[in-house]
Amino acid sequence: MAGERPGPGEDMFDALLHASHQCHPEDLPTLVGAHAGPVGLRDPVIYLVDLEQDQLVWLAPRKPSGPPPEVRLSVDTSVAGSAFTDLEVRITPAPGGHWLWVTLLDGTERLGVLRLSIEEPDETTVRRARRLASLVALMLISKRAHSDAYRRLARVRDMSASAEIQWSLLPPGTFATEAVVVAGMVEPAYEVGGDLFDYSMNGAVLHAAVFDAAGHDLSSAVLASLTVGGYRNARRRNLGLAETAAEIDATIHAQFGTGKLVTGVLAQLETQTGELQWTLAGHPPPILVRDHSLHQVLECPTGLPLGIGLERDRPVCHAQLQPGDRILLYTDGLTEARDADGAFFGLDRLVDFLVTHDKRGHTAPETLRQLVRALLDHHGDRLRDDAGLLLVEWRHDPRLSQP
Repeated sequence: MAGERPGPGEDMFDALLHASHQCHPEDLPTLVGAHAGPVGLRDPVIYLVDLEQDQLVWLAPRKPSGPPPEVRLSVDTSVAGSAFTDLEVRITPAPGGHWLWVTLLDGTERLGVLRLSIEEPDETTVRRARRLASLVALMLISKRAHSDAYRRLARVRDMSASAEIQWSLLPPGTFATEAVVVAGMVEPAYEVGGDLFDYSMNGAVLHAAVFDAAGHDLSSAVLASLTVGGYRNARRRNLGLAETAAEIDATIHAQFGTGKLVTGVLAQLETQTGELQWTLAGHPPPILVRDHSLHQVLECPTGLPLGIGLERDRPVCHAQLQPGDRILLYTDGLTEARDADGAFFGLDRLVDFLVTHDKRGHTAPETLRQLVRALLDHHGDRLRDDAGLLLVEWRHDPRLSQP
């Protein structure tokens, strides 16, 4: 009704949002506790996921009070990890009541988990906890670009200078609309030198690419930087796939001559119709998974690697997707990873993994996280070659676009 005052929960959200505008990232736990405590959401503990999405790391307040929680929790074996992977609120016994474990989500990007102490997990409390977690995620996103505190926390070991460059080039690891979901990862996260992914949603068109710059050192990171810069510049000028590849080729060749090469796969997805286009530059073709079982390697005549400077007509291939289809763009560091006996991870193992996890109903981001985990397990937890991956799920029914 007009003139009716908001309830205490709504007051809490308003006050917390206002107070967050001028706070430091490490002040968030204290700030959340001060405003959420009066409505029964007490003792907030914020855990942020590390770069490899293997651990959840405690965001300690600048002025801690009370006994500290566990500093690190496993994503695969803890209750917090279960909330993170399944996007479900978990409730566990706690001194004097219960703990709620709620995923911190920005759209579909999983930032971590928020733990709250409550008396009883009634419907109103759980709903407020979800809303609070959404607000905390937005506050974290707004703060992380202005401080190194977030990035330091997400690292469990030192990072090379080449990897620092690579990570500064990457878009967010997850993005989604009603029509499409995108998830990307690179490995080894702390030493990656030349493999990267990029994407952008422009109107109804998703632009996506994966590149593999030659080498595994600082020079390969510089080459990757030039490549993605050329890609974005051509994309923002609305060039087609073949023209974009030609622009990248010319940019690299002008700077390095024939001494530096990059392979890549460039794709465009019309999200209203499901029409997929892609072109290859000396690169492995995408993999399609459909109906939890069918798979297809999307073969296309490959053009020359980028940087040779002999650009000719580059083939662009087309396919019609169906709602629910998933497309994986990847670099050869994924399939060519070897175990201790020298056996490749291989295309067959990759396809079997994608189909199995599609059957299990895992989200695209969770499928990719577990794929990277399987890759590291196969290779003894440390890759010798870089691997870049981008998983795209088209879930739009074109009938919904008909008038």
